[in-house]
Amino acid sequence: MHTGPPFIGPPIDSESGKPCLVLDLDETLVHSSFKPVPNADYIIPVEIDPGTLTDVYVLKRPFVDYFMETMGKHYEIVVFTASLAKYADPLLDLLDVHNVIRWRLFRESCYPFQGNYVKDLTSLGRPLERTIILDNSPHSYAFQPMNALPISSFIDDPTDTDLLDATPLLVDLATVADVAETMVANDGYLPRMRYSERGLPMPETEWS
Repeated sequence: MHTGPPFIGPPIDSESGKPCLVLDLDETLVHSSFKPVPNADYIIPVEIDPGTLTDVYVLKRPFVDYFMETMGKHYEIVVFTASLAKYADPLLDLLDVHNVIRWRLFRESCYPFQGNYVKDLTSLGRPLERTIILDNSPHSYAFQPMNALPISSFIDDPTDTDLLDATPLLVDLATVADVAETMVANDGYLPRMRYSERGLPMPETEWS
């Protein structure tokens, strides 16, 4: 477990008292590839080798803008990625269209463990009973699996609704006293009710 000062500062005044939502980046919010794709949402030039820029092609997961905007109303948002900052930081500048990401943590903040990069939630300095991690890789939350809301890996499926399906669930979880206890009691909410089955209107922003 983490020792020493937290990797992030205290919550800003307007978010004091909000629970903390930790979001993975790759395969959770976006999918990135060195292979050119014709419908890329973003193209990020990254210096892989000294003096040489390589384009990274990024696809946004469907409904990510609506998801981020909604989560920002209910949570203090931390994006915690095992990717390098030289790629992830400029990508997040583009992705955070609603200015809701309060903190960004990259590979150097992960803990190498059994060949994987683990995101230790105790390093954030937030109460674990009020902290959720949304991540497609179980290895990422190996230290605190009870705090994880699993999500499938996104590659390029334009019909993917997993972020949309998770939205009303996370809105509800923002109000409970102990998110870990609640998620364990409900088996991580898997299988997860689809958004379309809740009788809710589809987000207008996704159909503009």
